[in-house]
Amino acid sequence: MIGQGRIQVSPLAMATVAASVAGGRTVVPWLVGSAPPEAAAPATPLTSAEADALRALMRGVVTDGGARFLQDVPGPEVLAKTGTAQTGSGADLHNHVWMIAVQGDLAVAVFVETGEYGSTTAGPLLEQFLTATAGLV
Repeated sequence: MIGQGRIQVSPLAMATVAASVAGGRTVVPWLVGSAPPEAAAPATPLTSAEADALRALMRGVVTDGGARFLQDVPGPEVLAKTGTAQTGSGADLHNHVWMIAVQGDLAVAVFVETGEYGSTTAGPLLEQFLTATAGLV
């Protein structure tokens, strides 16, 4: 789980966020079964303007932000967001670090339980994964 204080989310949920932003609609993960599940209508659907803005912001993380190292990944352009969340307290305080990304029709979340920052710890793992999957998206 990725979390700050009492707010927690799974890496699958964060990859779903990335997929939903890229698709401009609510994406529902499909893990098991002969047919994909039907998406429940969101309380407030994402508008096309909101989806466009979020995609531009996530692309900006790659072109002008902490994920510039993803600019040279082969294949379609990458959209990404970094994250760092502190957990524990006192001597047990440490960072959960993560990154989400979309490339083509691939959405991914990388989570590292203890690290420095999303861009410096999870980022290189994400870059390796996207480079290894080049040509598959």
